[in-house]
Amino acid sequence: MGGTRAGKGQTLENRFTVLQIIPRMRAGGAELGCLQVAEALVAAGHRALVASEGGRMVDALEAAGATHITLPLASKNPFVMWQNSKRLADIIRSERVDIIHARSRAPAWSALRAARVTGIRFVTTYHSEYSERGRIKRFYNGVMARADRVVSVSDNMRGLIQSRYGLPLERIPVIHRAFDPARFDPAAVTPERLDAIRAAIGVRPDDLIVLLPGRITRRKAQAHLIEAAGILKERGIENFVCVFAGEVEKQDYMAELDRRTRALGLTERVRFPGNVGDMAALYSLAAVSLNISEFEGLPRVALEAQAMGVPVIVSDTGPGREVALTAPDVSPEAATGLRVPFAEPPALAEALAELLGWPEPQRAAMGARAAAHVRSRYTLERLTRGYLAVYQEVLGRKG
Repeated sequence: MGGTRAGKGQTLENRFTVLQIIPRMRAGGAELGCLQVAEALVAAGHRALVASEGGRMVDALEAAGATHITLPLASKNPFVMWQNSKRLADIIRSERVDIIHARSRAPAWSALRAARVTGIRFVTTYHSEYSERGRIKRFYNGVMARADRVVSVSDNMRGLIQSRYGLPLERIPVIHRAFDPARFDPAAVTPERLDAIRAAIGVRPDDLIVLLPGRITRRKAQAHLIEAAGILKERGIENFVCVFAGEVEKQDYMAELDRRTRALGLTERVRFPGNVGDMAALYSLAAVSLNISEFEGLPRVALEAQAMGVPVIVSDTGPGREVALTAPDVSPEAATGLRVPFAEPPALAEALAELLGWPEPQRAAMGARAAAHVRSRYTLERLTRGYLAVYQEVLGRKG
């Protein structure tokens, strides 16, 4: 670590250093946002440090010119969190960090103390609608609102933060999550890439792929899609394959999904390929992509799917209504997807039957509207510009 030379147009006087902290740098929305911001900082001539327990995205961080520091930041043990705060304070001093930016609650407690001890600015990103069962949980969650700026990933989330904590809206900037247009470009997906994905997940060219991307965890509602798939099978609809693309977070939940899949006779209609490296190609194969969670900040996978021209089905929650254009908020002719009540597999099965039953040109027309929608609103350039502006603001500098 270390270094004092300014780069890419920045002088030593206006260059600043940001330390982002996150539990792990594995695949996920918060982790990708951390990487994107680190890349933007380096590209703008600033210094980007990231502290985490490590993970598969560390290589990409370091390739972008950021510095990764390994700390046990996923721990909720109070003693470990206290030790983390002292180590973060040492890093802040030795690396002359200007801003510490927390992206999760446990490390945010360590970051808050380190920021207070060292006198630097503290920023958080509020990624998800944390449940608040009881005063202890509410207090624990509240650390995310004790920052100089509390970045919200959606308009819906901003309203929730304001109502829960009474913060003035000027302390809650909205910076929407974004997709990477260079990575998610339909024109760049070759037939060879499509064939490779088909072979990897074991599907045929005439299979209609129902994609649910994201970690295999209960809150992502994979179980609801399996139940809906069982209903479709009972109705004689069998020309589909459900693909659950993401790493397994809880083995007991995975075992539960496997048992239910076998009980419903869906073994040939369900795939769990784990993390898929070429998600752009997988989206290109999908007839529909789902985001049916109850609690989400702003589901990036729904942005990515729509950017690739794929219709979506979203749950009837604030984030679901914000990330896609759905009836009755818009006319069916303007919709980019369908909306279903959360945790109602029969309603999900009905929506799937409708969309899978459309002729391909009808699905393609909805997908084209979806691509136009997200490419006009959820761009990576907007995200990175927004974070750099927040950092400049809390430091009292002009951009």
